[in-house]
Amino acid sequence: GSEVDTVLQAGSGRLHVLNLLQRMGARPAQSAPGSTKLRDLLVAGQRIVKRRSSVFVISDFISEPGWETALAQLAMRHEVTAVRLFDPLEMELPDLGLVTMVDAETGEQLVVDTHDRGFRERFAAAATRREAALLDGLARAGVDTLELATDGDLMDAILRFADLRKQRSRLANWSGKPGRGG
Repeated sequence: GSEVDTVLQAGSGRLHVLNLLQRMGARPAQSAPGSTKLRDLLVAGQRIVKRRSSVFVISDFISEPGWETALAQLAMRHEVTAVRLFDPLEMELPDLGLVTMVDAETGEQLVVDTHDRGFRERFAAAATRREAALLDGLARAGVDTLELATDGDLMDAILRFADLRKQRSRLANWSGKPGRGG
């Protein structure tokens, strides 16, 4: 959706996680048609989360422009991790012939001929431009980004991300002086 409809206060423990998962599972599969306004959700998050916190923004980051600035402002006060969900098919279409595509934002349907090489090349070029702009926006916002592909191993991606953050933290705290040997 494009507006905050539920706020679950921060908490810890098994029951809190189960409550969160239950609420997520109870959400409707589809929200009302309309473009995502991630900027508005991030601004609302700034108002809701008062104390310095770890914030995870889970999105495909396909949104109306302006979310980058709101994400950067959120990151000024909080430790923000952008969790980007993506489907590799959004980058390159396979040759499947006629396919009905549905715009998840508007519900608009369009029949396309994926057998047409020119169409697939134009689609890939547009996807590459969108991807470059998205990654540039995340970099400008100055947040850590965890990318999760729909065809990837979720646990492997999370462990790799955690390992990279640990290495970065170790390098940031390294004084350059040799440790005491024994």
